[in-house]
Amino acid sequence: MPRNRHPIPKEQKRDELLAAAAELLVADGYDATSMSRLAQHAGVAPNTLYWYFRDKDELLVAVADRYLDVLLREHASLTGRSLAEQFLWLIERLRPFRHLMATVHSRVSVSDAVRTWHTGFHRTIEDLFEGQLSQPLAGQDRPSEVAVATFALEGAITHDIDEATTRSLCTIIADRLHLAAAADPGAQSR
Repeated sequence: MPRNRHPIPKEQKRDELLAAAAELLVADGYDATSMSRLAQHAGVAPNTLYWYFRDKDELLVAVADRYLDVLLREHASLTGRSLAEQFLWLIERLRPFRHLMATVHSRVSVSDAVRTWHTGFHRTIEDLFEGQLSQPLAGQDRPSEVAVATFALEGAITHDIDEATTRSLCTIIADRLHLAAAADPGAQSR
C-alpha cells in the first residue's frame, strides 16, 4: 500500500512550483521550458501545474512577479543613494535575467497576461525612481522623458556594455530626469 503524503498548503506548493519554474526559465529560457518539462523538474504530474497556472504565460508572469518582489525589497535599502547609483544597481541586478526580459518583450504582443504585467512593471519602476526627483515629471514631455529613461536602462540591461559606459549612461539618465523635473513649469504651481 502506498504511503499517504502529507498535504502541502496550496501557497507552499505554488511557491515550490515557482522556484522550479524560475530555475528552468533562467537556465534554459521560455521556449525550452515546456509545462511537461517543468512538471518533471518539480516532481509533479503535468496537470498539477494547471491547478496553479492557467498557461505558460501566466507562469512566466508569476515568476516575473516573484523577481519583482525581491527587487523591490532589495531596493528599499538603496533609497539614500543617488538616482544614478540606483539605476546602476538596477542594471546590474537585472542583467542576469536579460533573456527573461527579452521573453517578456516578445510575449507582450501575443499575451494579455504578459502585456498587463509588463505595463504594471514599467509603472512600478517609473514611480519608484520618479518619486526621488525633486518634483514629479509632468506635462506633455513626461511620456517622452520616461520613455527615454526606460529604453536606455533596458538597453543597458540587455546589451553587453562596459562598466564605465554603463555608469556614464546612468548619470546621464538621472541628470536628464532631474533637469526635466526642475524645468517643468507646471510643477511650481502644484
